[in-house]
Amino acid sequence: MTESASDLDDKAAALICAAVYVLRAEGECYSCKKATPMFALMALPPIKHEGFEEAGDEDDCMFREITEMPANLLEAIKASSGPCFRPDHSRTAASSYWMNHCAHCDARQGDFFVHGPEGPFWPYDEAQMDAIHATRFDGPFRFLDPNTAYSGAMVDWRDRKHGVERPKPKAPAGRKKRNPKVRV
Repeated sequence: MTESASDLDDKAAALICAAVYVLRAEGECYSCKKATPMFALMALPPIKHEGFEEAGDEDDCMFREITEMPANLLEAIKASSGPCFRPDHSRTAASSYWMNHCAHCDARQGDFFVHGPEGPFWPYDEAQMDAIHATRFDGPFRFLDPNTAYSGAMVDWRDRKHGVERPKPKAPAGRKKRNPKVRV
């Protein structure tokens, strides 16, 4: 007895998120050096992980090397990004995934370049954070065998945009504040 593709999908590792942001920022094409729009996807909480050996973290929210786009998100992605974000093959990653392409010369912009320290989704200051634009799409969305990563700057950006307030860190236990003695 053989299993259908949908039966196999039910057993595959999956990330289910309530919504996603389709992020857009300007980056510089590594090939022609012109400014070009670049896109990324960010999962929004609540996030549920199915079929993983270890429980996932809601801060591991930046998608990388998306091999299969959820069907209920596909048309919205195409409408948001046009031909600049589409599946293609990466020789470096030795796989095909959704990647950015330069609007001018159509050069592939790999995820390492887009999400790395010089990329548009690695903001260093408020101005760079403000340059990232988001369109929210409500799900739920189910990403099969997802590859996600943590980005402290993008988590801060998400929390500001999404309105998440984190509790303030507690002072270490056991330390008492000294009162200085007044000398007369």
